[in-house]
This record gives sequence, structure tokens and C-alpha cells, in this order.
Amino acid sequence: MIAHLGCHAETPAGRKTGPDGATPLAAETLPAFDEIFERVSRSVVNVSATHELWLPDSLRSRRERESWRARVRSLGSGFVLDRAGHIATCSSVVEDAKSIEVSLWNGRRVPARLAGSDDVTDLAILEVAPDLGLEPLAIGAAARPGDWVASFGYPYGMAHSISAGMVSLVRPADALQSLHGLILSDAAVNPGCNGGPLVDTAARVVGINLIGGQGEGGREGGLGMAIPIADARAIFEPMLRGERRRHAFLGLAAQKVDARLALSFGLNRPEGALVTRVIPGGPAERAGVRPGDAILSLGKQPVADAAGLQIMARRLPPDRPVVLKIWREGKSLSLTLSPPLAEPPPQEP
Repeated sequence: MIAHLGCHAETPAGRKTGPDGATPLAAETLPAFDEIFERVSRSVVNVSATHELWLPDSLRSRRERESWRARVRSLGSGFVLDRAGHIATCSSVVEDAKSIEVSLWNGRRVPARLAGSDDVTDLAILEVAPDLGLEPLAIGAAARPGDWVASFGYPYGMAHSISAGMVSLVRPADALQSLHGLILSDAAVNPGCNGGPLVDTAARVVGINLIGGQGEGGREGGLGMAIPIADARAIFEPMLRGERRRHAFLGLAAQKVDARLALSFGLNRPEGALVTRVIPGGPAERAGVRPGDAILSLGKQPVADAAGLQIMARRLPPDRPVVLKIWREGKSLSLTLSPPLAEPPPQEP
């Protein structure tokens, strides 16, 4: 069974017009989503990854006690990037999988290997045999508010689906505040559709579906979420060259500064991230950061809380100095981390 939505832009013969002879607006502007489905669906795949989890004795069946592990399966979607057999998907579906299988539009199942993954941005590339005759999707221009879009995938691992909607907001990537931009639309992204394409009315990819945020499925306040394709390509291109993407590492752990902590530190309001631990030998320790410091800004950008600090740190390019503004014993200090490490030290306490 194939679930899809069909809406034609052409005006049927004999349709009544308004008093001024104009055709109703909806009939003139709705894209032909059934045609978009036909053009896109053969390039969208279902991704199934098998993982092995170690379980405590109390959670194991007798059979599992013999093998000491349980197998679980994660489901997602993906789409063809090129004729060499590369497929875009989400890292959260395939990371650390023991085996990965891809189901094509015609029901054929083929093995896939993980060619590259970035768990910070939740993007990954799979590779299948290049002789399968897969057709890559074209890449579109940047999505804009008001654009019609369609989300593709395999919800809950079932049949091909398409969900149509309009772009409500495009949030650009910020040098420090976010890992990537975000497209918000009312095209639904249900579980199992993460990694599938968000396409425009010309059947070109403008984004990659995400599952996250609040509400049902991958919906933030009732809106579907997708990574803009330009941001995703910046992650994919090094992967296709066999390069590992590197992220900056500060070498500290932190928690949120709540109202009680702000009062005790003499801050005017709850802000920043309270350092709870500094990793020996890491960039934070070398810069002079101590447990008990409150980090107020990173690279001139204010730090809202510990989660925001983590995102900002991962967005930093590695090996470049960055200035931290901290609050210590009632005084504001500036420290320079030079350079942030790309990865944590191998022996972390």
C-alpha cells in the first residue's frame, strides 16, 4: 500500500470562476503532489539497523542469558545522493549498528555499510552496491517561508509516504548558537521518516527530516523539522572524501545556573553554565577555568545554560582560540582557550 496525497494545480474544465472571472486561488497554487511523489519515491529508501545491547540479568530471558546480549532494531529513512550508491540518513538510526539493511522502492532489500557519521549533527552516509540503478535526487535552492514542501519517508517502517505542507520558518545556522539551521513546516515527520528528504515543488531536496523537539514525532510546536540541505552538504562532503568531521572540545562539565545559584554567586539573574568539573590536561584547565566558575559567554555570545554551552562548543571550529567570559568570586574575568581540542583525551576521568 502506498500512502500519498495528490493535489493538481490544473483547473478542471467547467470549473466555476468568481464574479471577476478569476479562478479560485487554491486551485491555481496547489502543487501536483501526486506527480512529486512519482518523481521522488524511487529515490527514497527504508533503513533498518540492528544493534546489540548488553542487558542486566534481571532483564534477560533464559535465551538472552546464554548470549549475554539482546538485539534491537532501529528504523529510519534515507535518500539517494549519487549513482555510486551513497545514501543520506540520520546518524541516530545507524550509529554503532551491527548490521544495516536498506529496502528500496520495489521492496528489494540490500545490505549497506556506514560510510560516514556525525552524531553531533545527526547525519550519516550509507553505501550500497553501485550497480542497483538508483537515481539520485536533485538538490534544490534554500527553502523560504511560504514555500510548499513535501516530506518523504517510511513512517514506523511501513510503506512509502508523503506529507505536504508549507514552510513556516527557516532558522539559519549561527556560528555558535546552533549546530545547523532548521526548516520548520507543517509537513509531518513521523517516527521512521527521520533521514528522509524534504523536497520542493520541483522534486528537489531542500532538507533532511529530523525527529526531535516537542509534540508528536519530529514536530516542534506542531511543526515538522528538517536540516537545510546546504548545511547537510557541508557535513556530507568531508564524509564522502573519507574525512572524519572534527568538533571542538572544551574539557569541562557544567550545569545550569538556577535562581538559587545566581543569588549565591551575586549574579543579577540566572544565566550561564556552572562548571562542575574540569578535565585534567584539557583546554579548559590550561586556560585557567576552575570548578565553581560560571561561564557567561563563549566567543562574545551569551551562554544561556549548560545545554547551550555544549551546543556552542561543538559548533566552534577546532584549533582556534576562543575567549570565555566567566564569573568568579563576584568578579568578571576573560580567559582564552587556545586551542580547543577536536576530541576528548583518550583517558578521561
